[in-house]
Amino acid sequence: MQDKYILRDHRIRVAFVLSIGLFTGCLGPNADTNAGCSSSFEYILPEAAEGFRWKVLATPSLSQKLTCLEIFDASFQAINTSVYRDSFALANDPCPLGETVVLNPTARGIATLSTTHVALLEAWDPSLIHWAGGAFVDYIQSDIAHNRLDSGASVSYGGNPEWDLEMLVSHPPSVLCIYPFGNPLNDARWADAVPIVPVLEYLEPHPLGRAEWMCAFGWLAGDSAWAESSAVFAEVQTRYDAVRLNSRSDNRLRVFTGSVQQGEWHAPGGDSFIAKLLQDAGADYVFENRPGRENVQIPLEEMIALGKSCDAWGIVLNDARASLSIRDLLQMEDRNRLLIPNSNRVFVANAAHCDYFGWWVARPDAMLLNLANLFDEDGVLMEDETCFNWLLE
Repeated sequence: MQDKYILRDHRIRVAFVLSIGLFTGCLGPNADTNAGCSSSFEYILPEAAEGFRWKVLATPSLSQKLTCLEIFDASFQAINTSVYRDSFALANDPCPLGETVVLNPTARGIATLSTTHVALLEAWDPSLIHWAGGAFVDYIQSDIAHNRLDSGASVSYGGNPEWDLEMLVSHPPSVLCIYPFGNPLNDARWADAVPIVPVLEYLEPHPLGRAEWMCAFGWLAGDSAWAESSAVFAEVQTRYDAVRLNSRSDNRLRVFTGSVQQGEWHAPGGDSFIAKLLQDAGADYVFENRPGRENVQIPLEEMIALGKSCDAWGIVLNDARASLSIRDLLQMEDRNRLLIPNSNRVFVANAAHCDYFGWWVARPDAMLLNLANLFDEDGVLMEDETCFNWLLE
């Protein structure tokens, strides 16, 4: 395997010309979030992601197009943050929404808080030249990232057990990408000098929506990087759609996911990322009619009955052993014995050996192909490198 690190309604598609050349995007009318603003705007909408969009700004020069990256709140209902590449772009937005963030013009590179952020950069920037460094680097599985850290081309900003604030001051990035629920620099007096941008990729309900955040990272790096990331995502989307359309429609496996926590079963809801991935791979997800993007809770007694009626159980875990069996699963939690399907079929993504929270997020096409082949091969392991595999009996 290569170096590694897992809808909004479509509008009419049009060609949109930026200074970087022809960029295909989606333009929409004024959004409700701009109600009360006297100016009108055009928007470039993502293909699958719901957590961000680009606003096209009017400028004095007709030959110059400026854009702003607008990021929604965690509910995807209102704009939380408006990001500008420079102060000139901010000055040309008569109606900025939410908190305004201007990238640091004297610094270079994007700092990351998550292993997934690194993967979304590496998808279109294979040398990671736009990666200034990150936090929690021990969890990153990308060889390229570790080579850059070893050479000093990128730096570690700590995070485990705490942030290295001195490193952040001495090696300031142009922007620090964080989770939407917390700014790690809130208590630092000088934190205003570091532009903070929330990234909501893990809240996206569609696998392609998660991957499309690579385009938001590309925009942060400039127009040429934006074009490159958009081209890479378009290829991912094309491959994903091809696998989805070719997934078998007859003899679909009935599958469930989740695990026991404090006596109850917790599993992704029917509107979740994993539900969509399983459905597109040709399986029937047992919880598809239980609405919600977050986990749903099911009484253990009900789950035992459901599990026995299913064809397979899917799990994501982290285990140092390279090869796992049904027996190993039973040793992890004795109650798992009650949940093993009558078919004795369990498929697992072992995050200790498969970069489930990194490389695979940026490659949902590969993940979908993995699952589609898994479900279609009647339990036979694939020859290619995979993330999900059947447990040995």
